[in-house]
Amino acid sequence: MPINKNAAFILKSCGILLICAAALFVFMAYAAEENSTAPSEPDTAIEADGLNYIKIDNDVYEKDRKGPVTFSHRKHAKEYGVSCWECHHDYADGENVWSPWEDTMACVECHDPSEDDGEIMKLQTAYHLNCKTCHKEQAVFGNDAQAYRKCTTCHERQ
Repeated sequence: MPINKNAAFILKSCGILLICAAALFVFMAYAAEENSTAPSEPDTAIEADGLNYIKIDNDVYEKDRKGPVTFSHRKHAKEYGVSCWECHHDYADGENVWSPWEDTMACVECHDPSEDDGEIMKLQTAYHLNCKTCHKEQAVFGNDAQAYRKCTTCHERQ
């Protein structure tokens, strides 16, 4: 049974409206994500909102003297242009063979929180070396040399 011209026009118009509504929904979801602020209680793992806020919570240390560090994964990657490989790694024969489409292990899976094992530095040393070195190179705190000595510049008090 052939469809008359009016019915075809209505079907085509409905299809266009559905496509426009879907595009508007995607745009609004993206805009809401870009304008989001830090959640009040970030998870210790990567948040479901597109790898945004990550909390390094020190649960594995015998004593949690300084409190957790919360930072924006999105801001470091997108705004600051930090390469994935600056923080994420998996070494084989002295070369970083990790890739973003593979699983990302927690740092503590390789970095022991209590001691160096000779080849792999302990967890706190790895964090401090990686974060402080990059922040100094990028002049994150300007000329404030004391900012790196004040633990609460990055660590949240508890």
